[in-house]
Amino acid sequence: MTEIATPGSTSDDAVDEALSALAGLEEQPLRNHVAVFEAVHGSLQDRLADAEG
Repeated sequence: MTEIATPGSTSDDAVDEALSALAGLEEQPLRNHVAVFEAVHGSLQDRLADAEG
């Protein structure tokens, strides 16, 4: 199985927290992946909206 690289700090706590949800994802059942991806995507969209003001 291919291992997903864990990103380093982005210096943005909200982004780092969102990306931390991806850690260990390869060990979870595939059926859980979509929900995790959607949650991360939503968190990153929220952070981007906050940054844009």
